[in-house]
Amino acid sequence: MFDDYVQYDGLGLADLIAKREVEPKEVLEAAIRRAEKLNPALNAIVTPLYDFARARLADNLSGPFAGVPFLLKDAHHALKGTPMSNGSRLHKG
Repeated sequence: MFDDYVQYDGLGLADLIAKREVEPKEVLEAAIRRAEKLNPALNAIVTPLYDFARARLADNLSGPFAGVPFLLKDAHHALKGTPMSNGSRLHKG
């Protein structure tokens, strides 16, 4: 289990993953645990895409931030197969 997640920013996480000091799956699960802990108070994650993120780990990811989890804001950033409301009840549906 990767317990130091909150000690790193995206660059730090990318560096740990690139150096194979931590596995992307460990980082993702730590991010999910953190999100689940904080989201009830923040109400920031409208549509959790945890299963999508877990499935993506099986892909051959490349690039400087490969394996680093991030949130996708529901405002003009569509992801195929996911609902998009732009944060408005008017667009929800």
